[in-house]
Amino acid sequence: MYKRSLLSASIVFALTSTAYAQEYALFDEVVVSATRTEQNKEDVSSSIETVSSSDISKTLSTDVKQALKYTPGVNAQGSGRFGISGFNIRGMENSRVKVMVDDVQQPVPYNPGATEQRKYPNNIEIDTLQAIEINKGPSSTLYGSDALGGVVLFRTKNPEDVLVTTDGDEHRFGIKSSYASTNEEFKNTLTWAMRKGELETLLMATYANGHETQTHGTGLEVEGPDRGAANPADSELGNLLGKMFYQASDFHRFGVTVEYYNKQYNEDELNHHGYSMAPTLTYTENFNKDTNERLRVGFEHEWLLATAIADKLDWSINYQDSSSLSKNYDTTPLYGKRMRERDSGDKSIQFNAKASKLAEFASTPHELTFGANYVSTIFNLENTDYKFDQGTSGPGSSGVPDADLLQWGVFLQDQVYFLDEALVMTAGVRYDSFSANPKADEGYKTAYDKNEDTALTGKLGVVYHLNDNLSVFGQISQGFKAPTVYDLYYFYDQGAIIDANPDLKSEKSISYEAGLRGQYDSAIFELTTFFSDYKDFIVKEKTGRQGNKDVISKKNLDEVEIYGAELSSTTLMDKAFNAPQGVYTRLAIAYADGEDKKTRNALDSVAPLTADFGIGLNRATYGALANVKMVARKSDWNSDTNVDVAGYTLVDLTAYYRPMHDLTLRAGLFNAFDKKYWLFDDLSGRDATGETFSIDSKSQPGRNWGVSLDYQF
Repeated sequence: MYKRSLLSASIVFALTSTAYAQEYALFDEVVVSATRTEQNKEDVSSSIETVSSSDISKTLSTDVKQALKYTPGVNAQGSGRFGISGFNIRGMENSRVKVMVDDVQQPVPYNPGATEQRKYPNNIEIDTLQAIEINKGPSSTLYGSDALGGVVLFRTKNPEDVLVTTDGDEHRFGIKSSYASTNEEFKNTLTWAMRKGELETLLMATYANGHETQTHGTGLEVEGPDRGAANPADSELGNLLGKMFYQASDFHRFGVTVEYYNKQYNEDELNHHGYSMAPTLTYTENFNKDTNERLRVGFEHEWLLATAIADKLDWSINYQDSSSLSKNYDTTPLYGKRMRERDSGDKSIQFNAKASKLAEFASTPHELTFGANYVSTIFNLENTDYKFDQGTSGPGSSGVPDADLLQWGVFLQDQVYFLDEALVMTAGVRYDSFSANPKADEGYKTAYDKNEDTALTGKLGVVYHLNDNLSVFGQISQGFKAPTVYDLYYFYDQGAIIDANPDLKSEKSISYEAGLRGQYDSAIFELTTFFSDYKDFIVKEKTGRQGNKDVISKKNLDEVEIYGAELSSTTLMDKAFNAPQGVYTRLAIAYADGEDKKTRNALDSVAPLTADFGIGLNRATYGALANVKMVARKSDWNSDTNVDVAGYTLVDLTAYYRPMHDLTLRAGLFNAFDKKYWLFDDLSGRDATGETFSIDSKSQPGRNWGVSLDYQF
């Protein structure tokens, strides 16, 4: 009664006009991250945010951070030399949020604190994405470790996302070219999709080159720590995505995926010129050359079984090699000319299997989903210091050891439909095992025993359709995060002493979520409230002094809680209020608050109140969108070492023109009123009176613009 099948959706798309199909997609959204199966969003018992490839194109987004800037309760973090560092979901960030690409988990963020090296899960080309799904709140029952605060799932395009027919031989080509003034980047993406008989293929190639992302125009163009402008840099990106699927029979479909990403970033660190840590450590001639790469090769099999145990089995095996190489050049009186090479890598083998079964017990429909995953990862650092004037080289301190990581888990989920599908209940349970086996070497000489842990997590959710238009939903879910190699073994002994702790336990969470959804012919909305409790947080705490240095230890200590509410809605104004054809509005508001339960201090990672309002026009040949984003001041911090971040309002304007069916021209003006502003997470942990480098170097771009041309034929 309330659940429309994917088959009926396909029929609607095939038989109706493009405009109606877009409207249908708006109100009958299908998601996969909530249950690991395709499901209408109206039957999901938690809050799921989706950004489609169409949304990405409409906003002229050139990276994931821009694609998520209008998403309530979600922020992509970081910028500049090392790019996006991770994601913040309702105040949870870094390794507490799991990142996945096509069911392949990405390495956790690694930041040893120094400016010579970072490794982040950001080597993802946005033009290849069909959708981004964000599962808010603990999601370990389906995704295991690191899903303590949620999951960000990237789905790359498949041939059927590009092809316009459902059967028969077809070729489809595309070229998308764009320019963004904020970093003077030119980008081109070529696409070729093909179906011949039972074979479908997709090939996408992207090349981009540009420069540094500008800070606000009032940043000082000087050398040294007072510099407010971004350091000059050259950026070059290449990405290749290839997929092939073969329908061997009515029961078997096989697929192969190859994905390769490479980004070069060369920066002249003018802000370090003349910077001095001591008389013998005054830096000159600072520049760096960075290379980030990711290679993924995968095989997948879809098997229709029609047995008593399962109706369908999907399994895949993937090899992934993700690496970053940073070459840091400088000159100091103490070392002369030198180069500090920092090479880090994660190589993994990942196996995933998932089966589903539709069954009926006592006249009640059940949709069972069960499966397992296995991830074996080799984490390695190879740091070398070259002193050119002295003609020597040697191992550089890595701070953490190389390690072999092993994760595996099994899960079971049952979705039950009562009262003619008006009441939907979902229950799930998962068992996980984790181990980290460190290895001593010249860069990290201390030997430690293996760290091992297990976790049992569960969730229970319910959706009740009050009528055809209104639904209430709620969910209780658990999450956990096994300690990372950095958490367990990081050691530092320069300005202070930070001890390793190989006995850390996993962090844990439980979240309660409740909400109301409305779905009408002219509007949809969702109101969500949530409360999350996190335990065994891994924290650093000052425990004493050794000589003239503070001693800092890592412990499972803190308990924190985060609560809040979110509202999102889209209204077709032409249907609701007889506005001109194609006029629509959208609204999103996100509020969150939280505290450290031990100190009762606010959490630095919780975003301030944010509201986003847009009004647009969507017609077959042209359209436009005006968007206003308002962010409140951030003044509640965990300590007094942070600078207050002023609130701001941004206005973005975008428009498109479609002179022919397959050709779309887009243009956008962003930060139209040239507002100077800072993101709260860029200034977290920063004291404006004691910070060495200028606060302007963290400012966001001023007024900027972009254009794109997309021709699919």
